[in-house]
Amino acid sequence: MISKLLKVKTGSKLSMQFGASLVAMLMLITVPAEAKTPKVSQILNNNGFQTLLFALKTTELTSVLNENTVVLFAPTDDVFEATAEALGCEDAVDFATRLLGIPVGDTNALAYVLTYHAYLGKLTRNNELLSAGEIQMANGDTAITGVGQNGINVKGEINETPSFITAKFKARKDSRVYAIDQILLPIDPAGVCPIPS
Repeated sequence: MISKLLKVKTGSKLSMQFGASLVAMLMLITVPAEAKTPKVSQILNNNGFQTLLFALKTTELTSVLNENTVVLFAPTDDVFEATAEALGCEDAVDFATRLLGIPVGDTNALAYVLTYHAYLGKLTRNNELLSAGEIQMANGDTAITGVGQNGINVKGEINETPSFITAKFKARKDSRVYAIDQILLPIDPAGVCPIPS
């Protein structure tokens, strides 16, 4: 029909090129920008957060992050490994597994720690993150945001020092993933992995 309006012979090379271009334009128009932006889980999978992704899947929290607007403060695999080593665990998976077996309220310590890394809502700009000051995390506890010599940071209730943001990623639903250089602690992890005597 369009080729008739433009007086292009159907089946001609020009008609086929025009048709292909029209289809490509329609696809750009009909595919929302949201579909091009990665899900939180895709960001974690592609950027060095395999341990965090494993822990989220284990506690069935992945869909919560993908389906809601969140700010996720994400420790990298190296951070999980260093924490596990400092606590005397075999590795990050051993650390996560041990947390899974510790009850905290109506959940387990792993889910409690993970939800302490998520803020349910939108903080898309650095100034919003900083002006928040104290933010209520998904587990109900608060964390403190600030700025220091190394940039923007967030501090857990039990952490002695703040965790600095080392990278940031934009996800679907205006969510953000901020890579951080230490695990945010709402509970004391001492004794999770007893050091053999």
